[in-house]
Amino acid sequence: MRKILLFPFLIPIFALMASAQTTSQAFDTLQFNKQLEFANHLIEYEFYTQLAESEFSKLPETSDFEWFSYKENNTWHAIGGNNTGNTFAIKKHVSFDSLHTISDYTGNSNTSELDALGSALANADTRFQVIRDTSSIYFNAFVISNPDQTISVWYFPAFQPSGQAIYGCEWEYIFGNTGKNLISQNSYAKSVTGVWIGQPRELWLNYRSIDKPTIGSVFFAQYFRDYFTRVRIDTKNSTSTISKDANGNYSWTHKMK
Repeated sequence: MRKILLFPFLIPIFALMASAQTTSQAFDTLQFNKQLEFANHLIEYEFYTQLAESEFSKLPETSDFEWFSYKENNTWHAIGGNNTGNTFAIKKHVSFDSLHTISDYTGNSNTSELDALGSALANADTRFQVIRDTSSIYFNAFVISNPDQTISVWYFPAFQPSGQAIYGCEWEYIFGNTGKNLISQNSYAKSVTGVWIGQPRELWLNYRSIDKPTIGSVFFAQYFRDYFTRVRIDTKNSTSTISKDANGNYSWTHKMK
């Protein structure tokens, strides 16, 4: 049986990732690299989810679909359907080739695992709605299978219609393997800040109230790196900076305080 790609913080850094360097043995570079790999996976997830949404939002029969994505055997898939409150009714399954062309998927799939991912997303969305309703911030959701058979649903601020990028808040809901039983919830929401995207400049992300970078901060820096000359995550104990060299290659450097 083929399995949907699990995303532990355990596997080696792959080509998509920027190289990480450290200026101090005290900085946990290994853990940061695992976060960086996961952030890159989420960026790919968002890319393919948006491709599917753009492709099918124009059609009356699929215009109201919600979408999530997953990677299996080096191929990205997107699932479209309707959130019924605590389950997800799957209506569309597509895959992408190396040129990002979308086609209906007609191969075998693990329907119980896909149902569980959809259910986790539906249940998390129901719980997260109160935050959406009270924050006036648009969010993107990511549903991910974990190596311990649990399912995580992450929420990060989306790029806002106002033209701002938002950082400083993130949520994770962890469900059992059916996607229906909430096990735990993790969140970080302090000093929520909007940043205008425009003239390139150096950007400092204020995470000085915590010891080390969060997943959301690494995701933000990777996602928006092209819009700034460099992005620096400033925590209580260290700074982590992404910048581009003369050849156009990105790298990270870390410095303890």
